[in-house]
Amino acid sequence: MKKIFLTGLVLSYLATPVLAGANEGKTFGTVDSIAVSENTFVVKGDDGQVYLFNVNEATDMEKNGSWFDEDIEITDLKTGDRVQVEYLQSSPDFLVADEVEVYPAKK
Repeated sequence: MKKIFLTGLVLSYLATPVLAGANEGKTFGTVDSIAVSENTFVVKGDDGQVYLFNVNEATDMEKNGSWFDEDIEITDLKTGDRVQVEYLQSSPDFLVADEVEVYPAKK
C-alpha cells in the first residue's frame, strides 16, 4: 500500500509542472550519457550548457527517419545522438522532457 501511495505521489509531482504552467524551454544538443534505470539522460547543448532530463510516461520520443518518424523509448537513445528537447522546468534543478526528437549522430 505504501508503494502505491508513493508511486502516486511521485507521478502527481511529475504532472504538476504541466498543470501549474511551469517554465518551458527547448534545446538542441548531443546526448552525453543515459541512465535508463533512473529514466534520465544528459545533453550537452549547442549553447554550451549541460542539461539533465527526466523522462516519464508523458514524454513523447521520436526518431527522425528518412520517410517517417518512429516512436522510441529511452532505451533506444544512444550516446552521440543529436536531439531537440522541449522541456518543462518546475525548479532550477529539475527538467522534465516533454518532447524529444532524435536525429542521427554527427559523423
